[in-house]
Amino acid sequence: MTMATSKNPRASGRVVRKDVVKSPLPRKPPAAGVELIDLDAEAKQLRVERAYQVHGQSAKTLVKHEHFREVLIALKCGRRCQEHRVDESVSVQTLDGNVGVHLASSETIELRSGQVLALAPSLAHDFEALEDSTLLLTLAWTGRHPRHVKDDAARSRAS
Repeated sequence: MTMATSKNPRASGRVVRKDVVKSPLPRKPPAAGVELIDLDAEAKQLRVERAYQVHGQSAKTLVKHEHFREVLIALKCGRRCQEHRVDESVSVQTLDGNVGVHLASSETIELRSGQVLALAPSLAHDFEALEDSTLLLTLAWTGRHPRHVKDDAARSRAS
């Protein structure tokens, strides 16, 4: 996380620290201003990897920028990913196949080929491949995270 300082006129000229959430991943600068990725070729490669053959799942980060990440995931029919949460805004697009998205609310959303699902940050979910499937996962860091706002408030009270 990067900390920035700024002057707040309401703070009588005091320096006020504002934290801005940064991706925990290092920035991957593109070689050029544009990155063109062949998703079909990448998906085929994921399906021949040992992880896919042994565990029924293989993934590759295709784009990794400071506030943005694209991940391609190949899942064998029946593979279920463990429930998890992420602090980022997430979208999941099914490129091929059919996936069940299980939410913490016990709701299941069927995500068919060509559909996109957007999930709010910190929403618990998992994926289950209802048939061999390929997903394109997009994560975006949107700035100040509510958890850090609470941490700031706690530090202020302790001072």
